[in-house]
Amino acid sequence: MRLPPRTKASAADKGSSGSSGRAGGSPAPADVTGLTQDRVPDTLRIVNTAAHRPAGHGPYRTRDGRSTRWEAHRVARREELLGKARRAIHEIGAEASMEEIAQYAGTSKSVFYRYFRDKNGLGQALGESLLAHLEARIAEAVRRDPQDSAPPRAVVARMIEVYLVLVQRSPALHAFVTSQAGLGWSRPSEAQRPTASLGLFADHVSQLLLEALGPAPEQALAARLPDPDQAAHLLRYWARSVVGLVHAAAEQWAGEVAAGTAPDRDLLVR
Repeated sequence: MRLPPRTKASAADKGSSGSSGRAGGSPAPADVTGLTQDRVPDTLRIVNTAAHRPAGHGPYRTRDGRSTRWEAHRVARREELLGKARRAIHEIGAEASMEEIAQYAGTSKSVFYRYFRDKNGLGQALGESLLAHLEARIAEAVRRDPQDSAPPRAVVARMIEVYLVLVQRSPALHAFVTSQAGLGWSRPSEAQRPTASLGLFADHVSQLLLEALGPAPEQALAARLPDPDQAAHLLRYWARSVVGLVHAAAEQWAGEVAAGTAPDRDLLVR
């Protein structure tokens, strides 16, 4: 087989080849010019992406209008299904099955499973939605004008009234939500939103109550304690116990409302 003819080395090649032309006998650095150029069609853009990426763009493609619209559609569809589930449970009762809820909503169970995973997931989503609504109403009820001279008892009564009105409007929905495993009293993370569990929600409402009452209760309690610095700490226990008491009473009252044996709401608030 005939070998290709040897080409004459340039002076630069002679000076850099072998160990005789460089100090210490180290070889010349390899010439990497051109290695970033495509040698084969790069259909999947796995290599050489940096060479083809516009200046200032990161390694990932930004979201286009279609993905944004799809995400907005999913959010709107989820809210629509939550609304239909609320009405279904209100009409059918707390024992409503996923099949009954889906039938009432005019769709299939698979659609609900796609958005809420399972019945517990639906209960969690409904619970968070109700707690968010309740939080806004309670914040409005306990918010006081600087000229408001209502005693703390009246502020607590307004908070209780808001909670009981929500329970009375739909005892079935209240029972469905509180029976689901996801909406428990645990506090998985303080960083989570206050509607993620009943425990976090109760802590948040307790703080709302204390802020609404202002400094007067703490000052009155401090005057009666051997160590006045303990007043703020003890007052937090009081606020948390108020929220827990209201919740426990509302649980029993909701069952009696459904059975038609509950006392008048005004009597319970007083």
